[in-house]
Amino acid sequence: MPRFLDIEASSLSMDSYPIEIAWSDPSGAIESHLINPYAVDEWIDWDYNAQQIHGISRKQCREQGVHPSYLCSRMNQVITQGEILYADGGAFDENWIDVLYSAGSSLGHAQFRVVHSDAVMLPLLMKIEHDEKKRWQLYETLKLEARAIVKERHRASVDVQYLIELWKLCINMSEAV
Repeated sequence: MPRFLDIEASSLSMDSYPIEIAWSDPSGAIESHLINPYAVDEWIDWDYNAQQIHGISRKQCREQGVHPSYLCSRMNQVITQGEILYADGGAFDENWIDVLYSAGSSLGHAQFRVVHSDAVMLPLLMKIEHDEKKRWQLYETLKLEARAIVKERHRASVDVQYLIELWKLCINMSEAV
């Protein structure tokens, strides 16, 4: 199974930073951590509209979050150098990993890659549907099915579970052909 990643952030602005991150291992087990923004002086951006969406307060991050250096160290322990983690946030998730590693790692960058989850899902569906437009329609239908399985959203671990369920739907459909 591919590994999936999701990040919740302080906002969607240029000054945003990650406040929660989750990733799966190859068996589908999920690890999740809140991140303490008070550990990094520059991390002052906060959007209360985003807080309403993900339900995570800055205070909760301060009280329950880990230091970015701990998190980078932990991720380096369990994610192999050069490995790909798939995320549906695209460039946002890539940027937030860069922000995290800039603050929490002496290397200044992650040794793994973040790639959009479409890159691992859509090739599976090519076996079933050769027409690109119909393939995207099928993919959207499968996304709705995965959301019916994982009803919650906008928390990192829940969103990783959604990606796992979506991948399972795609792989099961492709293997049935």
